[in-house]
Amino acid sequence: MSIRAQLLNYVLKKFVKKVQPSVEDRSYLEARKMMNQKGYEDKSSSIINKSLQKLVFVKKNSKIHVKEIYLDNIRTLSFEYNDSNDEKCILYFHGGGYVAGSPETHQNLLISIAETTNLKIYAIDYSLAPEKPFPAALNDAVESYKVLLRKGYKSQNIYIGGDSAGGNLSIVTILKLQEIKEPLPSKVFLLSPWADLTGEGSSIKENSLSDPYLSYDDWLNTSKSMKKNVENWYAPDHDYTNPLISPVFANFKNFPETLIQVSDIEILLSDSIAISSKLKNDNNGVKLSIYKNLPHVWQIFGFLPESKKAVQEISNFLEN
Repeated sequence: MSIRAQLLNYVLKKFVKKVQPSVEDRSYLEARKMMNQKGYEDKSSSIINKSLQKLVFVKKNSKIHVKEIYLDNIRTLSFEYNDSNDEKCILYFHGGGYVAGSPETHQNLLISIAETTNLKIYAIDYSLAPEKPFPAALNDAVESYKVLLRKGYKSQNIYIGGDSAGGNLSIVTILKLQEIKEPLPSKVFLLSPWADLTGEGSSIKENSLSDPYLSYDDWLNTSKSMKKNVENWYAPDHDYTNPLISPVFANFKNFPETLIQVSDIEILLSDSIAISSKLKNDNNGVKLSIYKNLPHVWQIFGFLPESKKAVQEISNFLEN
C-alpha cells in the first residue's frame, strides 16, 4: 500500500466515517453532500473534507472533450479524444448507492479511463431514488444501451462498466437485456459492485472496522444503514432477493467476459467474491482482482498510484 493510500484511509476514517450521522438520523442527502453533488454542496464541512472533495470532484485538465448530450431523453456526458475509436464505446454507470452521484461526480475517473483506453465513454445521468425508485434506474440503463445500438454500435463493440451501485446496475442491465433478448455487450468491468442488497454479506461483519468510510464500526449499524438505503429509498416493498435488485442471487448463463476489482478491507468484498464464484460456476470468463488496503472505489481517487494501476488494468482488459 502506498503512503498516499495510508494517508487517504486515515483522512477518510477521521473526517468522513467518524463524523457521519447515526443510522436513525442518516439521510440519502448525506451521500449527496459527501459526493459534492451539484445542488447539495455542504458549505459547513471541514477544510480537510473540502480539500479532499476538490481533489476528487473538481474537473482536471485534460485533452479529453467532455460534452453534455442526450441518449433519447436520458441526459449523458460523453468523453472522447478527437481521434477516439469510433467503432467501440463504454457505457458507464456511476456509483452512489442509487441515491447519489452523477456523471460529473465521476468525471475525473472517466477522463482517466478515456485517456488510457482511447475509447468514447457515455456516462448516463440515470434516475435516482427516492425521487425515482426501482426500477427507474434500470429502465434508463437498458434504454441507453438500446440507443447506442440504434446509433450504429455493434453489441460486441460496447463495453459496460460501473462502480458500487453502478456495478450493480451494470450486472442487472445485462440480466435484463438477456431477459428481453437483446444482443449483449462483449465485456463488463465492475468496481466494487454492490451485489447483495439484503445487507447480509459476510464482509459487512468482517470489514466494518477496516472499511475507511462506507461503514460504521458497529457492523450491525452498517447492515441497518444498508437496509435503510434499500428499504426506505431505493426499492421500498420489493423482494430484495430479486436478481434485478440483488444480482448475487442470479444465475449467470452466457454472461459477457467480466473484470471485477475490489479491495480486501471494504464491506462489499464478499459481494465481489460471490459474483465471481457464480460466474465461474456457470462457465463464464471472469477475472477477480483483489487489491490490498484501499477504500471503496479507490479508482476515483486519481492521485493514488493504485488508482492508476487499476485504470490500466481496465484498459488492458478491454483491449485484449
